[in-house]
This record gives sequence, C-alpha cells and structure tokens, in this order.
Amino acid sequence: MSKKGIVLSVFLFLSVFCLSKQANAGPAIDFGDNGGYLQIDVKFQGILDHTDFGAGTDNNKSRNDLYLRRARLVFTGMFNDTWGAKFQTCGGTSATRNLGGGGYELAKSNTKANSQIRLVDGYLIGMLSDQFNLKVGLTKIPLTRANLDECFSPLSTERSAFVYSPFGTDATKNSRDMGIVVHGNFFENQMKYWLAVMEGREGSTSYENTFVDKTFKSSAAPRSYLEYVGRVHWSFLKPETGPSGSGYMGTYLGRKGKILTIGAAAAYQPEAAYKYTKADPNNPLDAVVLNKNDTVDYKAYTTDIFFEYPFDNGGVVTATALYLHADLDDAYKTALAPADQATIVAGLLGQKEGWYTKLGYILPVTVGPKGKLQPFGRYEHWNMASIFNVKNQHIDQFGVGANYFVMGNDSVRFSLEYQRTDFDKKTMIGDYMDMSKNHKLYDGYDVYTAMFMVVF
Repeated sequence: MSKKGIVLSVFLFLSVFCLSKQANAGPAIDFGDNGGYLQIDVKFQGILDHTDFGAGTDNNKSRNDLYLRRARLVFTGMFNDTWGAKFQTCGGTSATRNLGGGGYELAKSNTKANSQIRLVDGYLIGMLSDQFNLKVGLTKIPLTRANLDECFSPLSTERSAFVYSPFGTDATKNSRDMGIVVHGNFFENQMKYWLAVMEGREGSTSYENTFVDKTFKSSAAPRSYLEYVGRVHWSFLKPETGPSGSGYMGTYLGRKGKILTIGAAAAYQPEAAYKYTKADPNNPLDAVVLNKNDTVDYKAYTTDIFFEYPFDNGGVVTATALYLHADLDDAYKTALAPADQATIVAGLLGQKEGWYTKLGYILPVTVGPKGKLQPFGRYEHWNMASIFNVKNQHIDQFGVGANYFVMGNDSVRFSLEYQRTDFDKKTMIGDYMDMSKNHKLYDGYDVYTAMFMVVF
C-alpha cells in the first residue's frame, strides 16, 4: 500500500472507532493513564460571491467567484488535565475577494499557491488553574472580541475585516502572532482576563499592489521591542467562557442561556514604525527611511458588548457591538513609502477608528427535522487614515441575510447575505488585470454571498 493510502486508512480508522470527547467536536482517541487524549477537528467554509463589478475590459461587468474560504484540520492533544498542545492548519482556493472593501486581489486559481496549506495556530497549553492558564507559541492576539470570535461561528457570513492588527498581510501576523498569553477567570467565571506579550512588529513586509501588479517592500522595524496586550471582560448574567475557554463565538444559538458581556482591551508597542519614509529613488519598490531617529509608537484600544437572550418560545436574540481605535501618531501623513502606507501605518490594518453593530434573531420555528433559521443584519462605520491611496477615507458597510443551521447546531450551516460598501471619497477598486489600464473611481459596490460551513 502507498504512503498516501496508509495515512488515509489510519485517519479513517481513528474517525470510525474513536469516541468524541464533547458534542459537536471531532473524533478523539484516549491514551495514557492520566486522562490524555488527541482530538481531531475538520472544518470547511465555501463561498460563492456575485459582485457588481470586477470583470470586462472596462471593469464594470459583474463577476462570480466560487472558492474555499477556509479548510482546516485541527489537532488538540492533552497529556493530562494540565499540559497539552494544539496546532491548526488552514488552506483555501481562489480566495480573490479583498474583504476590506478594495475589490479583488491577484487571482490565484492558476498558481500552485492557490491551495497551499499553512500553519495558523501552534502553541503549548498549560491549564494550571482557573485563574492562571498559559498559551505559548503562535496564537491569536487577544485584542478585539471579533478576532477572538471563532471564525466558523460568525453572526454574519464573515467577521469584520477592519478589526485586526497592523504589521503584516497574513493572518499569522495581523490575527495571530508568536507570544505568551496568560488567561484566567475570577468570581465564578464572571470575569475573564488575557495578558499577552507578543512578537509584534518585526523586520519588513512585502505588499502586493493589485492596481499596478507589483510587490513593494516596507521599511524595517526601528527597534525589536515586544508588543503588550491586555484584555478583560465581565459577564453580568451567565459566564460566557469557562476556565479552559480562550475565545468567543459570534452566536451561541441560545445554548449558553442568557448572556450579557462587556469587554475592553488595549495594545502597545514602542517605536513600531518610522515616521518619515518614501520610495527608494534607485528602486521605487523598496522603502527608504528619511530620519532614523524619528519613530512612532503603536497604540490601540477597544470596547465591546455581547448580548444573547433565549425566549421560552424558542426564539433567540443575539446582539453585539464593538469600537476600535488604532493609532500610529499620524505617521500616514509622512511615512509615504507604498508598503508602509498599505501594511504598517495605514491601509486596512493600520491607523483607523470605527465601530460595528450586529443583530440576529433565531425564529421560534423548526425548519426541517431540527433546523434553525436566523435572520441577521449588521452595520459598520470606519474612519481610515489612508486606504487605496485615499487619505481620511470614511467607509460605511452594511449587510442583511440569514443563517440556516440544518441540525440545530453549528455542525452544518448555510448562509445568504447582501452586502453594500460605500466610500465617502471615490476610490479605485477592481481586478489587477485591468486596474493598471482603467482608473475608474467608485463610490461603492454590492456583493451577494452564498456560504456553507461544515464543522466536525
């Protein structure tokens, strides 16, 4: 038998004969005399988008994109009740949509990078007590509630695109980072805290400019200081997370009971970027630093609220809101190197201020044998320092849609959403194939999304 056949046979054996540790979790195998186990979770998310621009020689024809947004294999192993480890892989195909409102990235369907599998989580677990637990390695940055939301349980079809950290173009830098995270609970799990020391800004980054089909390099980090993050929340009704829980869900479908949680967090890294940069005259794709002694700090703070209330008739209200302010001392006005503007001091992940609110309601009816139907709506408003070469841009985005949970839980889900994005100042958006030729300005665009999720 080939190696591929052996691996497949072992996986099927574990899937069939191993017992699940908890509801809606993947297969698990017990080992050792101290309660050790290895759990395997498999998760898929597929998306079909219809957008009112992005095709044709004039960029004004609608287009359809069908792609695998996320494909994940998760391994969680515990030696005993205290020590363990987790790693998670993620892959995707033809993910050309730029969720930040800029249209489409480079089409990847004809390259080998289209279906690469990469590591997005990999960390040591130390469950030492209710009040003190450890995660050491590549893990989520515990700043915004939205980033800590499980990405396979958003209330809408996707989490907000504006809630992540700067310093990179990949999820392993702007959503996760290498570091040490301490978290725990007090007052019968009503209060939860996170304290993190993360790697933060390091070295330089590359930025693919889809409008001119070129890759730019940012300036280097001025100093190798660490980033510090702190977060706390208080649950006024039932605790939202237990001793081992390190994150949230966008909707619990009423299974946790009545929840009202208010959270706040802050992040800080000194000397995170140079204040004065420009394109290198000898190589315009690289950044050059004009004053090496003038730097800016990265500071961010956020507040959020989550409310869920199941009624006796079976209906469930879910409501949430978040505010985020990220500051780099207005360096977007003077750090003008293209990659610095797009990935460090400005762009989708740099200096910004804004908020969102979301509302959902599970209808008090059963659709099919166990199905639950959840209409939802959301609204976002963001003041961007600079994005797509437009300074002081205001972006408004709203969406309406519905989720259908086939089995009454989050194991199998289908969703539909209409999304509208409006720009205060007209901007260039589109596919890189025509953006280098057609400089059409848009004041907004529409996206219709159909999505499925499978978690087991």
